[in-house]
Amino acid sequence: MNNLQLWEQVQATDPRYTKEYKGAGGFQGTAINATWLVKRATEQWGSIGAGWGYEIVEDRFDQGGPIMKGETVLAVAQIHTIRLRLWYMQDGERRTVEHYGHTPYVYANKYGVQTDLEAPKKSLTDALKKCLSLLGFGADIHMGLYEDVDYLTEARNESALTNADDKAEEARRQREEYEAFVAKNVEYMETSTTISELEKIFVAAVRRAQHKKDSKAIARFTRVKDARKAELTTEQEKAA
Repeated sequence: MNNLQLWEQVQATDPRYTKEYKGAGGFQGTAINATWLVKRATEQWGSIGAGWGYEIVEDRFDQGGPIMKGETVLAVAQIHTIRLRLWYMQDGERRTVEHYGHTPYVYANKYGVQTDLEAPKKSLTDALKKCLSLLGFGADIHMGLYEDVDYLTEARNESALTNADDKAEEARRQREEYEAFVAKNVEYMETSTTISELEKIFVAAVRRAQHKKDSKAIARFTRVKDARKAELTTEQEKAA
């Protein structure tokens, strides 16, 4: 039995359905489109309400601290909270997972005190995303893989190929781009002037080749790196 079967099927996120955001305190991240996640869940289990769905276990407003202007209390902050139970059918059994969603309801920004009347809807979406994340949906983002430029490049390439009108032409374009990348990095290593520079180029090149599962390119990079390192070592010894 493969306990990661579902996880492996849903962990990859299509970059077309993501966007960067900045939260409170300057936190930055990548958000996944909620409707796309619902579609992914439907692909796995069937229509919502039949193969899967959710129940709101708890729905409340939590009081926060006072919102002040000088010594005057303008309002009291409030957070809307939902505890959601997501259920899905697997192997003929109904299974569940729970998580929370939170949204500021009464808060202050540069425009003054605000009340978000859509807070319950946003909390529901937040909780639904979090429940699905526990099952592996969008795991590549939650595990920080979207912070890896090479991983994100390959994810975008896979999406472009899947959705291309002319798949053969898109495959050719990607192949030529990758071959140019390999050739360029071989040249960079062969002309590097220090061992430190050489190692940095090598590590970056191998990382992308690993994402491509290109063992031939990795072997080529290794041969070029070892040869150039030997040359630079000899040059340093002569100069000493």
